Amino acid sequence: MWLFILFFTVPVIEIVLFIKVGSAIGLIPTVFVILITALAGTFFVKQQASQLFDLFKRKAGNLEDPSEPIGHGVLVLFAGALLLTPGFFTDVFGFLLLIPNFRYWLFRKIEKRFIHIKSFNKETPNQHETIYDADYTDITPNAGSPWNKNKHLKD
Repeated sequence: MWLFILFFTVPVIEIVLFIKVGSAIGLIPTVFVILITALAGTFFVKQQASQLFDLFKRKAGNLEDPSEPIGHGVLVLFAGALLLTPGFFTDVFGFLLLIPNFRYWLFRKIEKRFIHIKSFNKETPNQHETIYDADYTDITPNAGSPWNKNKHLKD
């Protein structure tokens, strides 16, 4: 349901902002502002994606966990999509995602959410088995003992 609300409200907000900004500064300057934000966004996304790819290669080369640069790369890719979408509202969130401190904060929030879901749904191996811890003493009778049930097989 929240996805429907998002897909409905964002275009309405963008249309209202286009009308307000267009009536304040005019049609041609509004189009130029949208074009400039798309070009600037493309430049910054390319720059940060390159840095994150270098960080990914370094971490993978050192056999470290590369999930952080991958996650940040996904957020930068999403920022690029938002910045290429015509509109002022989406541009604000796109530029916010290009700010490393905001992206780190958001990444930590998302990471905690997924760790919580993963630990909540995780079942331990052999969860339904009962494990008993005990000591034992071998009481197997000797072959010549009258207690040996298999004595008649040797005869």
